[in-house]
Amino acid sequence: MPQPRVACRWLVSARYDLTFFVLSCAVTWVFLGIYLGLGELGVDLDARGILITYFLFTAVFDHPHIFQTFSRTHADRVEFKRHWGTHSFGLALFIATGFLLSAQGYESQLIVFAALFGTWHIVRQHWGFLRVYKAKNDDFEPVDNWLDGLTFYSGMAAFVLYDYSGNPPDTVIYGKLTANFPNAPEWLGEAAWYFFLVCLVLFVGRQVHRIATGRPINIPKLLLMTAAMGTHGLVFFFTATPFLIAEALETAYHNVQYQGWIAHYQRRRFGARVVRKWLGVALLYGFIVGAIEIAGLLDRTWSWLFTPFAMAVLYHYWVDGKIWRMSQAPELRQAMLRGPT
Repeated sequence: MPQPRVACRWLVSARYDLTFFVLSCAVTWVFLGIYLGLGELGVDLDARGILITYFLFTAVFDHPHIFQTFSRTHADRVEFKRHWGTHSFGLALFIATGFLLSAQGYESQLIVFAALFGTWHIVRQHWGFLRVYKAKNDDFEPVDNWLDGLTFYSGMAAFVLYDYSGNPPDTVIYGKLTANFPNAPEWLGEAAWYFFLVCLVLFVGRQVHRIATGRPINIPKLLLMTAAMGTHGLVFFFTATPFLIAEALETAYHNVQYQGWIAHYQRRRFGARVVRKWLGVALLYGFIVGAIEIAGLLDRTWSWLFTPFAMAVLYHYWVDGKIWRMSQAPELRQAMLRGPT
């Protein structure tokens, strides 16, 4: 049998990629530990425990990564000129729509839409990294393309459908704020799960076949798939936590990935000093917006203050599909995919 070969070309470097893009999935376990640890300390997990954990997540991780988007949409003159209408009138339209929907009493529906859109956004980011690792390691044989996509997306779908089956009529967000999430039939969840298992067996078999025939194994791709799918399995399949905690567990890994990606972009486009400046301002933004969000959860009369920031989150979900298309942005491809930093 030929000796196993490996392909280990990284986006930045092994240390950087493992820190920000792969092993950062550990932050999901950190937040689960914080939440459960508060319970061990006697904190009421259904009240203060949720708020403390969620505030740490939203102030330090989630909203700072939302703010970082603006370093690409508004601080990069080339990108702003390319999509100036999107980054000006488009953003304003998002915020105006948020105020209009909230005023009409559609806040719960907006939460459901944001949760589903956010999950899709996270899944697409993971897939984007997988595509980069496939490109870096020349991993584009048709059978691998099909098996990679089917295994990844079927696994993500199976985990999400499992979580969205058997839901109560109203899911508690916090306090008296509830939302009516989709309730998938159990047979659909089971069918997705068995389809994923079949794809997983074929995927593993393909890796064995590659080893047996002397083809290289794409290590970065395999590690990222394991981290991304393992995190979603933990959140949607192996744990049952309140909505805000589940949101933190699902999103924290994605947040660190994005910070690592955006820091690499900022360093290549603007220099190391700009990376530190944007991170500092993003954290300040996160703490301010996080405090406003917690205030709105505690007293719904103040929830309108959070509306523009919530719509900035939706804008981030949507615009990310435009601003990172390297095929349409030569300056981005040259900055992000050229040789070692």
